[in-house]
Amino acid sequence: MDTVTFPVEAGKIREFARATLATSPIHEDPQSAAERGFAAVPAPPTFAVSVAHHRTVDEASALGLDLRRVLHGEAAWEFFKPVVAGDVLTAHREVADVIQREGGRGGRMTMIIIRTDFTTADGALAIRQSDTIIERAA
Repeated sequence: MDTVTFPVEAGKIREFARATLATSPIHEDPQSAAERGFAAVPAPPTFAVSVAHHRTVDEASALGLDLRRVLHGEAAWEFFKPVVAGDVLTAHREVADVIQREGGRGGRMTMIIIRTDFTTADGALAIRQSDTIIERAA
């Protein structure tokens, strides 16, 4: 669907940590992060959602979905390596699966699984995010 590259900045990590009430000092203090074995200040686990601020393509519109009938069903993450200040992430988003079934109250539902792989500048997979988008039939 799309690919976006964005820098991971210490100030944005701090803002995200505070906004999500992540209280560990490792998200703000390089010395605390180093004492815990991090190369730099680490981002909280769900920091990857901030990629939305760098995207120009809305997934529902790109897939031709009727926004009046769409809801976000689920989000899940797999973590492979820490994301730290100074990293440059590339997020590649694609449709991983499309499932159709009858809804509990009648009417067909289409569930679209969107997979986003976040890789670091050296090509290492850091995070895999899976989102389920549901469109109810008219």
